[in-house]
Amino acid sequence: MNVLPFLCLVFPVLATAQDAPYVRHFTPKEYHSQNQNWDIAQAAQEGWMYFANNGGLLEFDGAYWSNYPLAFNQPLRAVAAGKNGQIYGGGFAEFGYWEKSEGGKLTYHSLGDQARSELFEKEEIWHIIPCNDFVLFQSFSTIYKYTGGKVSILKAPGAIMFAQEVLGSVRVPVIGQGIYELLPNNTFRLMPGTEILKDKIVQFVMEGLSGALWIGTANDGMFEWKNNQCTPWENPLNAPFRKNQLNRGIRLKDGGWAIGTVLDGVYVLDSLGFLRFGINRTAGLQNNTVLSLLEDKDQNLWVGLDKGIDLVELNAPVRYFTDQSGQIGTVYSAALHKDRLYIGANQGLFSRTGKGNFSLVDGTQGQVWDLEIFDGQVLCGHNSGTFHIDNGRATKISDITGGWCLIPVPHREGYLVQSTYTGLVIFTQNNAGQWVFSHRVLGFEVPLKKIIFDTAGNLWGVHPNKGLYRLRLSDDLTRIVEYRAYSQEDHLPAEHQLDVGLYGNEVLLNTHKGIFIIQTQRDTVVFTPWQEGIASTKYIAGISGDYFLAGTDKVTCFHQNTRAELALSLVPEYERIIALPDSNYLFCIENGFAILDLNHSRVVRQASNIPAPVIRWAASPDGLIAISSPPVRLEYSRNTIHFHFAIPAYSHQPNFSWILEGFTREWSPWQSASSQSFINLPAGRYTFRVKTDQNDRETSMELVVLPPWYLSKPALFCYGIGILLLFSGIEWMSRRRILRHKMTLEAENEKEMERQRLASEHEKLAFEVENKTRELSNAAFNLIRKNETLQHLKDTLHSNPNDPNIKHKINRLIDEHLDGDHDWEVFKEAFNRVHDNFFIRLMRDFPDMTQGDLRLAAYLRMNLSTKEIAPLLNMSLRGVENKRYRLRKKLGLPETENLAEFLINF
Repeated sequence: MNVLPFLCLVFPVLATAQDAPYVRHFTPKEYHSQNQNWDIAQAAQEGWMYFANNGGLLEFDGAYWSNYPLAFNQPLRAVAAGKNGQIYGGGFAEFGYWEKSEGGKLTYHSLGDQARSELFEKEEIWHIIPCNDFVLFQSFSTIYKYTGGKVSILKAPGAIMFAQEVLGSVRVPVIGQGIYELLPNNTFRLMPGTEILKDKIVQFVMEGLSGALWIGTANDGMFEWKNNQCTPWENPLNAPFRKNQLNRGIRLKDGGWAIGTVLDGVYVLDSLGFLRFGINRTAGLQNNTVLSLLEDKDQNLWVGLDKGIDLVELNAPVRYFTDQSGQIGTVYSAALHKDRLYIGANQGLFSRTGKGNFSLVDGTQGQVWDLEIFDGQVLCGHNSGTFHIDNGRATKISDITGGWCLIPVPHREGYLVQSTYTGLVIFTQNNAGQWVFSHRVLGFEVPLKKIIFDTAGNLWGVHPNKGLYRLRLSDDLTRIVEYRAYSQEDHLPAEHQLDVGLYGNEVLLNTHKGIFIIQTQRDTVVFTPWQEGIASTKYIAGISGDYFLAGTDKVTCFHQNTRAELALSLVPEYERIIALPDSNYLFCIENGFAILDLNHSRVVRQASNIPAPVIRWAASPDGLIAISSPPVRLEYSRNTIHFHFAIPAYSHQPNFSWILEGFTREWSPWQSASSQSFINLPAGRYTFRVKTDQNDRETSMELVVLPPWYLSKPALFCYGIGILLLFSGIEWMSRRRILRHKMTLEAENEKEMERQRLASEHEKLAFEVENKTRELSNAAFNLIRKNETLQHLKDTLHSNPNDPNIKHKINRLIDEHLDGDHDWEVFKEAFNRVHDNFFIRLMRDFPDMTQGDLRLAAYLRMNLSTKEIAPLLNMSLRGVENKRYRLRKKLGLPETENLAEFLINF
């Protein structure tokens, strides 16, 4: 519902021409282009705003302005939005359209080359009409029709003004003739009855009441065409329209109209054609000359001005009274009583009724702090005392200065307590029911700016500058029986600029560090945080469970299950919101006041209807990044990324919070900046997420920063191949080195083996030579002995030939030779050398062996038979067998084991 008509029915005192919607200004300095804005369009899909400016095409996404100039920086005179996302534009000897590129920016496509003519080279495109199947580009002499990718020329009946599509047909005003209708066959037909306009300058044609057409002229006001008749518009507004020079007009979605003038800003009419309000420079516009109008998707009005751009919140739930003259000043309190609105300001108490202006209530000049209604009576806390206000007249009922805060005493009907500059005072009702001053409260003279009672009957108060107090009044309300001042020693979160309020049955303390619940536990007071993350806001109680959180530049309203963000700045340190009848609230601001209608559709709609933010484009130092196909893959050389995001919310600057998963761990603090840069991101996968304070929705974008070329998959593959080749080469070289080493070792082994073989052979030969030499020596020695023995036998026989004992002597000599030990010693030494010290080992293992046993063992070791051994031992065969038996016993061999084999293997 519209706020103002509703308020007119409930309390018409609020419905004056000075009560208007909030107007947000966009200056040339802010949008970084020139002053004049000739046309306005809104993209059908995303909702971005576009403006035809002398400096080119302006694009606004709610947070950031972009400028797309025409060739040679020509002014852009007209702009329109196509249904498929194109943005059409026209200027001097040029028209065409912009389309969004993969990187999110706009790219221009000219159509002017298809419309070259002598006239076209000298004129400008002033209006663009997007229709269902075609687009019309209109200059003052020609209409260019763009359809199917081609441009055709429609020759108009004469010089034309601003053609418009109204009620399904294109209406073409022709100077000196009237208004024509463009037919489907591209011909023109004069609308009957419009000949009356042939000497008028028609600025716009729009739908009027009951199927009529309303025709606005530059100097002759409005005309109405209906039933083939065209007559002057019968409305009192036509007089100011003739005076102020009409320039633009549009039909609004709620059935009303917005009409822009050259000299007096914008007039907004209701659905019956009556004036809702007017907005001009005095009421808040930057400039009185309106060049263009557009109602956006949120039913708010954009106004292109001769200097700047303004947004009028037609569909906002808030209406403003702005004191441009400065006669009222800053508003601190308000009250509505008997259809009279009272405003307490720093310059006095003002009131108005009906549609009149505010006037000062006599005798109330100066600072007004408080306005309250008790038992149908208005009481005014003033710098000079307290007044009773009745029907616009003030009667002083207390001279105690500084009536800051007046509240009822709980459970004591007919009593009020007031905090002043010098302590507390009590008001009561007299016999006539009128509120009168009763007495001061003794025992406490400290000034308190705000006081409230808790459920236990304690009175809490805050000093205007520093301090929190808890007081206890006596039963007769004449004195303070107990009070306590709290400081940081009592864990008070802050001492300066405090405020208190009630949230249900809880007492809340507002500080610059946050909002805290005051909890009393026996004799101890505990300050507990009420909500997290609201350090820069102040809690203000409403009625019926409503409450507000007031920040520096906005107020958040919590009503039932809805939440509304309001672009309001209350009076710092004296934030006041006053409840009015029928779910309305009045906000005190520095240059007037604002009224919120909680029944308005913009308040009751859920946050889910507000769109999620959009990542408009992303860029790296070398250009835009295509974001059409996630995840976005970026070369490592583009690892510095700049994101720009937005939301089509234009009433006030939205706040954003973001996180880059894979790089940051927490959401960023809320910020008004609509962009964020990340420098030198490492290679990896990331997800950029962004959200706004308008709702809980968020938008995300996945991207992958590819590793540098030297860490890419091909490079890693090459590295792998290289490593494999390197290892293969190393292995090959190792194999070759091992092979060479093996060959060297084998050669050395062969040499060593050959050397050992030669040495062995040499040693064997030497041994054999030594043996042969020894054998030769032994043989020679034995030969000598034998020769000596034979010689001795010969000599013996020769010297004693007749000796009868000669035979005995010869036998004895032979026996001595056979039994001599010398031969055995020689044999034993040679046998030990050949058979690895056989005798030494045998004596070590069998120490009972005799020399005869050793000789027998040696002969058995040589594998000699008993028959061969007997002569060597000079024994009979029987004797050898007996000796073998005794040897077996000494060796401990069983009968089954072969003695000779044992000795051979020993």
